[in-house]
Order: sequence, then C-alpha cells, then structure tokens
Amino acid sequence: MNRQAYNSDSPAAEAPGEPRARQAVGSALLRPVQPEDAEGIHALLVAGLPDVPADGERWRARWSWQYWSNPYRGDRPAGWVLADGDRITGHLGAVYIPLRVGDERVTGVVGADYVVADDALARGGVFAGLQLAEAFFSTAKDCVAMATTANEKTGAVFSRFGCQPVLWTRQFWRAPASLTQQIRACRSATSRVVRRLLCSRAGFVVSGALGRCYRYLHYGPAVPIPVGCRLETTVPQLAGDLGWIWEGFAWGSTEMNPGDHDRTGKESAGVQRTQSPGAGVVGIDRTQAYLGWRYGRHPERENIRVLVLRDRDGHPIGAAVVFLDERKTRRTAFVEELITLPDRIEAVHTLLCAALKLACDHDADYLVTTPGRRAIRHVFRELGFEPRARSAPAVVMQPPLSMTATREDTPAAPFPDDDLDFWHGEMF
Repeated sequence: MNRQAYNSDSPAAEAPGEPRARQAVGSALLRPVQPEDAEGIHALLVAGLPDVPADGERWRARWSWQYWSNPYRGDRPAGWVLADGDRITGHLGAVYIPLRVGDERVTGVVGADYVVADDALARGGVFAGLQLAEAFFSTAKDCVAMATTANEKTGAVFSRFGCQPVLWTRQFWRAPASLTQQIRACRSATSRVVRRLLCSRAGFVVSGALGRCYRYLHYGPAVPIPVGCRLETTVPQLAGDLGWIWEGFAWGSTEMNPGDHDRTGKESAGVQRTQSPGAGVVGIDRTQAYLGWRYGRHPERENIRVLVLRDRDGHPIGAAVVFLDERKTRRTAFVEELITLPDRIEAVHTLLCAALKLACDHDADYLVTTPGRRAIRHVFRELGFEPRARSAPAVVMQPPLSMTATREDTPAAPFPDDDLDFWHGEMF
C-alpha cells in the first residue's frame, strides 16, 4: 500500500525519498537503531519521559521483545537515533503491528519512545526532532503509521506527515479497585432498576450499607455470569483460543434482530450477516500469532491474566486480558484487550466485573481502560467507571487509504475515529 508521508508545510518534505542510513544533524548523526544502543537509549528515555522503568534490566527485556523479537518487523529498521559520538541524543522507535482495515490486512507501525535531549534541541532546534520523524515516515510508506502514547508535541510533529488525532482517545476510563466499586459494578450489571438506584442520591448510602455487610461476612459480591456460561482465569501462555474468538466472533459488526443469537452466542441457522466482517472498522488483527507474541511472550507475562467466558459447550464467547502493573508508588490494573461481539453486552458486563475483582484481589488502586468501540462505551458509565481527560489525544494516525475517497470529484471522508477498535494493549 503506497502512502504519501509528506506534508508541504514540513521542512522534512523538501527531500522526499528514503533517508540516508547515516546523515549528519548538527554535531549528531542520524542512523537506524542498533541493538548495542540499548544503554544509551535507556538513559535518554529515563531523563526525558515519564513512567520509563529505571531498572535497566527490566527495561532492556521489554525493549528487546518489543523491537527486536517483533515478528512483524521483517527487515525494516527498529527505529532511528541521533548519536553524538557514543551518546544517544534523540530516539524514535518503530513497533510493527498487524492491522485490519475492513477486510484488508495491512501492517501498522507505531512511533514509540520519541524523545530528543534538551541540549540537542538547544543546538538543532525543532529540526532535530523533525529529522527523526522524516526518517520514520520515509521507511513507513507501506505501513499505516501512528503514535499511541502521543502528547501534544508528538501529535504536532506527526500531523505534519498526514496523521490525524483520534479525538475520543483524549479520554480513558478509571474505576477504583474497592469493595464499594465492586458492589456497584456487579449489582448494576444484573438489573437496570438496581443500576438506577445505585446511581441516585441514595445510592451512596445503599452501597455503604452493602459494603459493611460484605465486610462483616468476609465475602464479596459475585461476578454476574450469564446462565449456562462459566468464567475462567488463566495465563496468556495457555490462552490458545483467543484468536478464534477474534476471527469467529469479535471482528466486525453485524446487524441482527433480537433473538438471532441462541443462549451460547452462536448465530441461529439461516441468519446471514448484513455486511462483511470488519466492514468499515480499523483495528489490531488479533490473530493467535499476534496475541501469542503480545502477551504469551511478553517479558512480564507473569503479571498478565486472561479472563475467558465460555458457553456450556466450552466454546469461548469473550475474553479480557488484564495487566497488573506495579510501580514504587502505585499499583494499577489495565484492561489490555476486551474481545467480544459488541452486541453481547452481558459478556462485556461479566468481563469488566471480573477484571475489577481481579484488580481488587491484587491490591491494585485502580482499574484503567480505554473507551474501546463506540457500541460498548456506555457500559463503563453504567458500571461506575469515571471518564478521565488527557491533555492530548493518545492516538494519532494516518487514515488508511481504503477508508478515504478514491474518486477525485468526491471529497475525502473525515477520519472515522469511532470505527477504530482500540484498547490499552495497543499502546507502545
């Protein structure tokens, strides 16, 4: 897929084409990342970015997995650096991921760990950062380029190369991992009447009374599980059928009438999808190969749990991947993926309540997730999650060519950000 990566307003657009492997930028040299750059890149990231692990061994294991053991990179560069002698003064990594754009499979590339040292900016100005971006986009012409932990500066630079912000990623959802929150979520999921009661002024009093009862009985609210189903918790190495959920259930949207699914979630005989799987949707292609790399080979996979909801025959009908992140000052649980058909709302309720209970059991402070698809965003508010704002959209990306106008006399459609199936696990 050929892509136009340059914008005429960008200084980098003056010389389109493949960047030279070694190019001088002031006193620094622009070149592809090499494995031996690890120590210098880590020192740069710790000084310039928040939440980068100070533990060099922990960071190196993740860096090696994310960039060098990435099965989707092929022979492409793992990113670009500015090197001033033995010192790394700038870095923009390239993390390759599989994407589905409607029915088309393409490769995406995430610009990650984008930072330039202050003294390098003082000498080279904004141009130093633009040179890294030029190199990144020049080698990403056959990919859909994006940044998934973007701040205002990253968003501004990437916009020069045709990327657009995904506006709903200005927001994420957070719930305290507490007994009171468990009560609200689990009880709200089972009854609309109870949901309205708990959301009313009297809801705080009711939740408090229930909480005191549960504490006295040394018991917690049960996770709501649909009749005939069972919930299991496993580790990602043993979750060998998540790709089947993605291919068989979760990919794409269907327009069906109520009753078109039986109690196991399978389509009734004779029911036809009214549109092709994945029509109009952009998302990670969550094949078993991708999920096996992303979670089964993650260097911190001992902190990952997979919640799987199965029907009476043992077939998976939904799953959530939860990452338990522990830092010096906080413990946070992240819903990395939630894979289920949007119209299986009861499965979404079950998986989010189970994720909240898991977070509580591991003494996390909060359960955090992105809004996910538009079709299920209302569930977070129903279960008591609170929306939190970011200073800038977390995701900026190039609109895939197949989702823009192909005729010259037809204006290009706006970026379909509501059709982006995106979860916390795609953030690099």
